[in-house]
Amino acid sequence: MSGTAERIFAHTESESLLWPPADVSASAYQSALPSAPLRDYVERIHLGYERLPPDAPVEERVLPDGAVHLIFNLGDPPGVVGGESSVSEALGATCEPALVRMAGHVEQVGVKLRPGGLAPFLGVPAGEIAGGAVSLADLWGARAGEALERLAGAPHGPRRVAVMESVLLALLSRGDPCPNLLATEAVRRIYEAGGRIRVRELASTLGVGERRLEQVFHGHVGVPAKTVCRLARFRASVSLLRREPARSWSQIAHRCGYYDQSHLVNEFQALAGLTPRAFRESAGFGFLQDGAAEAL
Repeated sequence: MSGTAERIFAHTESESLLWPPADVSASAYQSALPSAPLRDYVERIHLGYERLPPDAPVEERVLPDGAVHLIFNLGDPPGVVGGESSVSEALGATCEPALVRMAGHVEQVGVKLRPGGLAPFLGVPAGEIAGGAVSLADLWGARAGEALERLAGAPHGPRRVAVMESVLLALLSRGDPCPNLLATEAVRRIYEAGGRIRVRELASTLGVGERRLEQVFHGHVGVPAKTVCRLARFRASVSLLRREPARSWSQIAHRCGYYDQSHLVNEFQALAGLTPRAFRESAGFGFLQDGAAEAL
């Protein structure tokens, strides 16, 4: 859309970033760590609230993080460019950016699930919804509508987080499946290495075969291990660029494990939909939220 304002949004393991920052007088974004019983399954719970002029939409480029997200839209549902959105849905893991067009009263609750902790909330292998979205009504039945109604009835803030947690705990109690620790540990090692690890080496250090490892990623992560490595390198390069914006692209490529500068350029275009130069010019590196709070 010509004249539509644009911004970039990214989740990392320790922070959520918005470039350029939103007008804090018209928006509120909060992020909370879940309570102890959920921490093996849920990384963070997000609350978003924003008032935008109906005739002045914002197009938000959401960078991929390789995670599965549960989204509840309590206000005017945002529009996904090239797709459709639901009032409540599970967003599969992806390695592509999403363009989301928002206007009017935007109010959301989001849950970022941990790799290995998806089974109680999906009921299907994570790979089956990778790169797409499925209505929570299809996964949860009537529970999805009940959850949406309860969230809408709670005020923005700690009480809404508490409602979200109670919904998740109820789902967890249905069978209480243990998290897949192999998936959890594999993803942890990939990010610890900044993506600079081969799948064969990863499988060997975990004591499993490559085929078994990929089966685990299909069921409990959603994208292959190689894709998670790509996303880890990309995240590392964005973090380095934010911390040290004067660094050259060749230096960033070398530090983050790319073969060369061309490799980095190709990965930015694939994962962000922008060239590195366009990304640097668009970003500005403003903070929306630095870290997840223990409690709101």
